[in-house]
Amino acid sequence: MKMPEVLEHLPAVGHLLGRKPGGQEDILPRRDPTLTLPDFHAVPLPASERRLGDGRTFIVHHPSPRAPRGPGLTVMSYNILMGGERQEALLEYFTQLEAQDRMPDVIGLQEAGVPMAVLLASRFGFHLAYQGSDGDDGTRLVNGKAWLSRHPIVDAAHFTYVLTDAERNEAIARQGYAGELVEDRGVLWLKLEVEGHPLYLYNLHHALGDPAINALNLRQLNALLHRREGVPAVVLGDFNANTAIKRGGSWLVAHLLHPKQDNDTDTIEEFRLRYGDDMHNVTVGDRGVGNIADPRLRHELHVLEQDLPETVCHAATVRVRLADHSLTTPHHARTELSSGQIPKHSPAWWRLQDIADCATLTSHPDSHGVVHATGKRFDNFYATRTLVPVLFEVDRSTESSDHQPVVAHYRFADGLAKAPPHH
Repeated sequence: MKMPEVLEHLPAVGHLLGRKPGGQEDILPRRDPTLTLPDFHAVPLPASERRLGDGRTFIVHHPSPRAPRGPGLTVMSYNILMGGERQEALLEYFTQLEAQDRMPDVIGLQEAGVPMAVLLASRFGFHLAYQGSDGDDGTRLVNGKAWLSRHPIVDAAHFTYVLTDAERNEAIARQGYAGELVEDRGVLWLKLEVEGHPLYLYNLHHALGDPAINALNLRQLNALLHRREGVPAVVLGDFNANTAIKRGGSWLVAHLLHPKQDNDTDTIEEFRLRYGDDMHNVTVGDRGVGNIADPRLRHELHVLEQDLPETVCHAATVRVRLADHSLTTPHHARTELSSGQIPKHSPAWWRLQDIADCATLTSHPDSHGVVHATGKRFDNFYATRTLVPVLFEVDRSTESSDHQPVVAHYRFADGLAKAPPHH
């Protein structure tokens, strides 16, 4: 293991990966104002498809919310693509969830525009918390995020990550173009009370295209989480980094193990051997291994997982729902891959690779019409140990976005203290 790969696991030496005492790691994101509105009609609608709100967090309580399914908590993370660009497919998906009694109690949306967030919340019986910024007249952009909750919303707020103009301009110069780096990023925090327990949820959408900025995003999220004073918490969203990758790995070990297909793709070298570095023509998201190749980012993920373990690694059931709604598992996919019956780089091989790695990012057909795998788990869940993970599911039954919805179910640990009664 290379020296940076050792250091990234050790919080005490984080300054060796770019952290300086009293520096960026101590900066908390900025809390934006929150406004409670009387009804959904009062939510200010944007003037165009790309306008996402006015920078404040809006809370709207549904007049007749549908009851949570319970027991425990079922929560979804879903990047719905440019404000809900595939509207018809998205509404069909939500209608199907309701008809099949699979609607989560709480849903965190990324790339959520005002019209679609209001439509989904009002039509399907959810309370709403929403935050976004229109970006007109030279102001900063922020991708809209929304919480839909059938549990009453106690409080909500958006925390915008602090980024100086110098840091932003340096990142744009490194990348060679502005892209998404002109947009502010942050996390939409939600406070609920579920089965008598206080619960915090954090819905994030981090920077794509520059690993240093992505690492700064995650660093400020970690600083915010450290202030929560022991309240049970779930972190979810679009990390814009392949969170399945845990370490750099060894070129030699990766080549020795590569013929054996029943192992997780959890190192950079394994990913490069399995998926390649030149994926930008067929996959959305970052090119090749992408942001996660930066040890500073992996270090921040290790810091996050010290207190909030990754749900997919600990859930009692991990599964993937296919287009025909049948269910399979990563273990079954790896068994098929290791059987020797699936030709390498065939359509079936690519499909099984995505299932084996619980990938959540879709790909485009290449010039021959073959849909390659991405192997990228951009969308993910992390939860405190006071929440016992029962289920982690990647839902590949819908094509309403360039991401797959991801669902997790938790129960509260025995003996967990309940919230004091309201007066």
